[in-house]
Amino acid sequence: MARALTRPQVIILSAALIMVLIAGAWVLRGHQEGQRHLQSCGGIEPGGKRSELIQILGSPKGRQVNPAGTRLVLVFQSPLFAPHPIRAVVNVRDDVVMEIDCGDGRIRTYDKY
Repeated sequence: MARALTRPQVIILSAALIMVLIAGAWVLRGHQEGQRHLQSCGGIEPGGKRSELIQILGSPKGRQVNPAGTRLVLVFQSPLFAPHPIRAVVNVRDDVVMEIDCGDGRIRTYDKY
């Protein structure tokens, strides 16, 4: 014979369901943002300013400077199951985007350097 759930069990199950729904919405939002970035990345050409890149892709989720302090690698939100993140290499001296890696095999470099 089936037993009815007690009030504490109902509260715990409800809280767990709410947490799963919130986490799922958060993951879905991140994936959709990554998809938008991936689509925008195809139209970005190297040689522009870092501010233009940030205006298109939003704020980066990671930054890394090389040991010499001449190059800054910006990592942007990519789709959830993308093989690689969306990366842009910026020349710190003149704030020019030198390389864009969309994370899907499309790597473009700036030829002027």
